[in-house]
Amino acid sequence: MSDSSQSISPLNSVRIKIIGLGGAGSNMVSRLELDAFETITKIAVNTDAQALNNLKCDQKVLLGASITRGLGTGGELEIGKEVVEAEHNAIAALVEDVELIILVVGLGGGTGSALTTKIAELASKTDALTLAFATLPFSFEGSRRKHIADECLGILRNQVHGLIPLPNDVLLQEGEEGASVLNAFAVADNWVERGVCSICTLLLKNGLINQDFGSLRSVFQGQGGKTLFGIGFAEGDNYVDAALDDLFLCPLLHTQDRPAKLDRILVHLIVSPDLSLSRINEIMAIASKRLSTREDIIFGAVIDPSRKQSLEVCVLGKSEIERAVDTSTSAIDGNQLIAQAVQIPENSNTATVAQFPVPVHHSKLKPKSRDKGEGQDEFVFNQLEEQRGYFEKTDRNEYEGEDLDVPTYLRRGIKINLK
Repeated sequence: MSDSSQSISPLNSVRIKIIGLGGAGSNMVSRLELDAFETITKIAVNTDAQALNNLKCDQKVLLGASITRGLGTGGELEIGKEVVEAEHNAIAALVEDVELIILVVGLGGGTGSALTTKIAELASKTDALTLAFATLPFSFEGSRRKHIADECLGILRNQVHGLIPLPNDVLLQEGEEGASVLNAFAVADNWVERGVCSICTLLLKNGLINQDFGSLRSVFQGQGGKTLFGIGFAEGDNYVDAALDDLFLCPLLHTQDRPAKLDRILVHLIVSPDLSLSRINEIMAIASKRLSTREDIIFGAVIDPSRKQSLEVCVLGKSEIERAVDTSTSAIDGNQLIAQAVQIPENSNTATVAQFPVPVHHSKLKPKSRDKGEGQDEFVFNQLEEQRGYFEKTDRNEYEGEDLDVPTYLRRGIKINLK
């Protein structure tokens, strides 16, 4: 017989650190409203003493005072790296005694870009699950900042369990037509807050259908790869259909960085008490169809009694195949990958293919043989995941400081009305 007087530890007591790095990341973390979650620590890390003083965080960490004299790095990545090397012990202390680390950073500058790759590297050596939200510069900020951001993004991807890029060009589409850059930054803040709150609600609130830290770990099983992240919200009449429409129009589900296929996804709902079980079943059926996965869908739901006719849907997913490809590139060089993929003889000259460091599937290079008399095969477009694979890591098409691989309406800041 169980002892009813025995104390029971909380169902979810996951220790979570949300760490804002650099000016942009620290500001975003400061604005997060997370008072309802007791086991979360908000930390701001920066080289700018004045900027830190104005923030609302549980912990503020000033780095590199002897190098920057309490000022910022001026966007200089090399100064940021110098600070990182000098403050190794202080940075390492940030990832101790924690189970989930959520990094928030604006890439393209000096402090945040240097700090995030270092802290992610140190976190990868612990047992902590590490997720990162990283905003990317506007196209009009110039090729230098974009180059720094792309370089750091590539490093960061292989260090964390889940990386969620937030391109400012894309987020600008969420604002009103003619909205200012400050409005676009506010949109980025909103996406980070919604994502962080949904993850924390999943882990720390008892729900109609509970999921826990193990569920989150099952989605993000290893470092590397591409992450799917999207949120939809609606309230009022017809709120279920409106929330699903909002989810599938989420700009983060339509960036070039999203994984082509998913092995496992987590769908988490925050619902009002008036939502019926049959509607929840309908939501999951639609999500399963629209967000196809090779294995399974993990589902959780929390009822918020303060809401009425309201639904928020958060989707997180990851591709194991893309993770395997990404992590394998660190073990052998590009020529070896190409040689393995197309079976180039050892005495062949591989100089002409050295520029393509991504393995190309043999079937793409060798046409299928057909028997005589067989009719012509029907022409079929490549699958989505194959369209960019051959050129995945080739140089971008840049002209006069503009990346021509970015659609014109994004480079020019033109809003396209989708809703």
